[in-house]
Amino acid sequence: MSRSRIEEAGFLRVSEDLGVPVSEVARAVKSFFDSVAIDARRLPFDDRRRIYSKEKFNELVSVSNIPYIGRLGPVYSRYLKWRENESRNLPQKPRSGYRRRMTQDDIENIAEAILSGNGLPEFRKRKGSEMYERVWLVGKDGKKSARQVIEKQ
Repeated sequence: MSRSRIEEAGFLRVSEDLGVPVSEVARAVKSFFDSVAIDARRLPFDDRRRIYSKEKFNELVSVSNIPYIGRLGPVYSRYLKWRENESRNLPQKPRSGYRRRMTQDDIENIAEAILSGNGLPEFRKRKGSEMYERVWLVGKDGKKSARQVIEKQ
């Protein structure tokens, strides 16, 4: 694995200050940041059906203040921006799409049966839960509907 000159200079400075080999400094830094990345991947934020409130977000996230580096950990405003960018790729609809409704195929089958003289066939309206998933706002006190749905895949 190659390191940049800036990283190499930082490792060299710290190794000279502490009197340890550069490889040990690099290993310590890598192991620390690997654990931070693993903890971040365990967080439940990569779920397109949930949007977390700031209170719940702060409850789930751990933040570290490291000298000379600063604050290390997820930030709520970036989480919201990320969710906004991700939601642009999803075909979202208002919650009214979740109610029972007939599909285009159902309408065509009924029209075909009537035009052929067979009378009105039995049909059932599909539940919204068969076609859509609800999006939830997750807060400290639980979850509530975000008043939008996304198509099931």
